[in-house]
Amino acid sequence: MKYKSFAVSAIALAIMAAGNVAAEDKWVDVYGKINLTLDKVDEDNGDDQWELNSNASRFGIKGKGDAGGIEAFYVLEWEVDVSDNSKSSSDHIKGRNQIVGLRGGFGEVFAGRHDTPTKKLQKKVDLFNDLSGDIKHAFNGEVRADNIVQYSTPNMSGFKAKLAFVPGEDTGGDDGLADGTSIALEYSADNLTVGVSFDSDIEGTDVDTTRLVAQYKMDAWQFGLMYQDTENGSLDGDGLMGSVKFTSGDNAFKLQVIESDSWEAGVSSKVKYTSQTSLGWDRKLGKKTTFFTYLTLSEEGATEDEDTVFGLGLVQKF
Repeated sequence: MKYKSFAVSAIALAIMAAGNVAAEDKWVDVYGKINLTLDKVDEDNGDDQWELNSNASRFGIKGKGDAGGIEAFYVLEWEVDVSDNSKSSSDHIKGRNQIVGLRGGFGEVFAGRHDTPTKKLQKKVDLFNDLSGDIKHAFNGEVRADNIVQYSTPNMSGFKAKLAFVPGEDTGGDDGLADGTSIALEYSADNLTVGVSFDSDIEGTDVDTTRLVAQYKMDAWQFGLMYQDTENGSLDGDGLMGSVKFTSGDNAFKLQVIESDSWEAGVSSKVKYTSQTSLGWDRKLGKKTTFFTYLTLSEEGATEDEDTVFGLGLVQKF
């Protein structure tokens, strides 16, 4: 019993020390998000069930500080499945973005594991990120790449570019410095953001993806649009997504529609839907707490089965 009390006290002191370091030097900042939903899943094949889902809940540490006139920074983030009853950490904890880098007047460079410029280009256009209406279920290109090296230019009058390459490391015969590449160009002015990205061999040899994204804010309204084309050498697929959000006080009302056959030329096992329609309502309960509910209607690509997911959720950030 004394040992347990000592261990709890030691953990508490460690967290307090981390907070003090973060406040003084910004080298250690603990953060995270729990995104838990209770979902009613109705599948066209007759499999209907209730599920408790963790939706990419995560925790991490990050920091930044002076490194001889430029800024050094790092991120170490993990996904945790808070609804999983497994006792094995390998079953419910996995790595997310984990990088180290430098930034200054020259821009920013980092290396490690990170979302590609194409994935990051979506910004907040995807209103149902991490849920069943996530664009990753209808589009490829949603890649968190291992062994990635990325350079981002400084902001130049609204223009910014991100260039990333992934060494093959003798995977499938690829052993070059830049066997996979991902490039994104963005422009932001006032309430408008537009961008285009190009992936080559990020998801496998001969898989090329082009993505165009636009986001516009007008008072309480936010509009998003995304078009994507994917080729794998023999097949060509494309898709279109539109989203709209209206915010009134602590409430946000959301609509998102997807039509896509990008899955035909993609390689991800998660990509399977040709169409999705999602409706949602978010209610902020506090600065870091949000209650939400949503409904997603999906048509599966290969079988044309229609699936429905209705969920109630809570997001708690820290």
